[in-house]
Amino acid sequence: MKKLIVLALLIGIIPSLFAQVKEGVMSMSQGDKNGLSILLKKTEKKSVEKEWMSFLKDYKGKTKKAKKSDELMTDDAMIKGMSSNTVDIYSSVVSAGEDTRLTVWYDLGGAYLSSSKHAEGYAVADKMLNKFSLKVSRGLVEEELKMQENEMKKLEKDLAGLKKDKEQLEADIVKYEEKIKQAKADIETNLANQKNKESEITSQADVVKEVKEKLKKLD
Repeated sequence: MKKLIVLALLIGIIPSLFAQVKEGVMSMSQGDKNGLSILLKKTEKKSVEKEWMSFLKDYKGKTKKAKKSDELMTDDAMIKGMSSNTVDIYSSVVSAGEDTRLTVWYDLGGAYLSSSKHAEGYAVADKMLNKFSLKVSRGLVEEELKMQENEMKKLEKDLAGLKKDKEQLEADIVKYEEKIKQAKADIETNLANQKNKESEITSQADVVKEVKEKLKKLD
């Protein structure tokens, strides 16, 4: 069930992911170079950077902070289908309001990847960024799913508490009904005792009257 929910959510996300990759000449540590960028919705820079560095490990290069810049530099990456040689990857991760923009430049060795000059390689890069975007989005959906499942557990716990309260109230009703029944019986006994006590009082009043008469005779 969990996998189906994640899949359903991802189906709604995928079309927008594949429409976000953009190409253009952008400023970076090595000058103005052709690169690709993608906007990752509702993400934080720190998390995206961490995920991207982990993602780049699949390409065997060594990733580190580029000197005198905020860029990441991946040295000697192996990207099948892009180049028969190793590729140096420069990456920039910046916040864009509630989103994060990832920009990537691929140094093929003397030339930077572009769709006009490296059609096949560009297709690989486009697929690579979309794969990463999908991974990030999947992570977000899984986090959302976990949060919603925790909320459901809380609601289920609340419901269990309400059911337990109902059972206690029902038990209280039975107990109170027994008490009411006993109280009614006690009232009947009390009324009978009152009647007997009234008779005793009447008899005692007669005794008191007789004693008073005796006392008068002694005056």
